[in-house]
Amino acid sequence: MGDSVKGRSIASCIGVYMILKSVVNLVIGFSVNNIVTLLVCVAFAYGLRTGKKYFNYITAVFLAAIALYHLKGNIDGRQWLYLIEGIADIVCAAILVISKDIRGYFS
Repeated sequence: MGDSVKGRSIASCIGVYMILKSVVNLVIGFSVNNIVTLLVCVAFAYGLRTGKKYFNYITAVFLAAIALYHLKGNIDGRQWLYLIEGIADIVCAAILVISKDIRGYFS
C-alpha cells in the first residue's frame, strides 16, 4: 500500500481546500446555504484529517456531486471562477479515490 503519512498530508490539503473555497463562496455571496456548506466542509475536512475509514470515498462523492450539479449553470453563465472551482473539485475527488497514499492512510 501507499505511504500513510503522505496520504494524511494530501487528505489534509484537500480538507483545507474545501474550507477555503467555502469561505470564499461565503464572502462572494453571503447566504444561509453558504454557511451550511461551510459547516459541512469543516465536517468533511475533519473526517479526512482523522482518517475515518471510507471517508475519502464519501468526500469524493460529495465533491463530484457538487461539481456536476453546478456544471451546466457554470458553463451556460460563463462563470469561469466557479467552473475552475468545479474542475478542482473533480480533480480532488479523483485524487481521493485513485491515490495509493490516500488509500493507505484510510485503510
